[in-house]
Amino acid sequence: MKRPSPAAPRLKHSLGQNFILDEAIQRELAALTGLGPEDTVLEIGAGSGALTRALAERVRSVTAVEIDRDMIPFLRANVLSCSNVEVVQADILTFDWLAFAASAGPFSIAANLPYHITTALLTRLITLPLPLQSMHLMLQKESAEKLCAGPGDPGYGPLTIEISWRYAPEIRRILPRETFTPPPRVDSAFISLTRRDAPPVPVRDEDRLFELIGAAFALRRKTLLNNLMSRYHLPRETCLERLRAAGLGENVRAEEMSLAQFAALADEMAR
Repeated sequence: MKRPSPAAPRLKHSLGQNFILDEAIQRELAALTGLGPEDTVLEIGAGSGALTRALAERVRSVTAVEIDRDMIPFLRANVLSCSNVEVVQADILTFDWLAFAASAGPFSIAANLPYHITTALLTRLITLPLPLQSMHLMLQKESAEKLCAGPGDPGYGPLTIEISWRYAPEIRRILPRETFTPPPRVDSAFISLTRRDAPPVPVRDEDRLFELIGAAFALRRKTLLNNLMSRYHLPRETCLERLRAAGLGENVRAEEMSLAQFAALADEMAR
């Protein structure tokens, strides 16, 4: 006798639960990832399992992580026929990524991220030594645009630059708020971040580069010159000399600088 599926739990606003119930859209999103039979996927915020099933049809295995205990029985019932899916109840912000990577090997991420954890999670993922090949994320449209921003664009900042150092970002589809149940207050975007084979520009010391980027944006109302003086405790003339050697002007600000310019300045600051 077939076991009845559990009733769907009440969606929780506190967990940022906004689901896409249209299976055709979920299959399209799975296809947009470009993932295939050789790929291992960790899905964040699996919810009711609609995207989980669509991914399971395409990839070798899916580890579906969901924080909501009330959602787990419904998720398990929906992926019961998928032999390549493992369901894990866990908080992704305290998830043991290194242990997962040690057992899974190279993997990709798919996620419909709660908007309030996007920055914290991405910051953690790009700083851990993980064999992460790509990330395919449903984000608030504004957040996705920030990850694709360039010098002078709104939202251009340290996270954008560090992401672009390691990954090539591309917005694959815009989804209006009406696509979701319940509808969020803003539109969303599905974005792919594909791991680069090598950084886009050379630099002598990667750690110094990221230290410089953090220092450059420390006080956004200040010029880069003032931020350098404050962070490195160097005389004004020394900082000016380093800026000029990197081809930068006295009044340049961090939000105007390209990744190549940051790399050139990092090399000068290492002298």
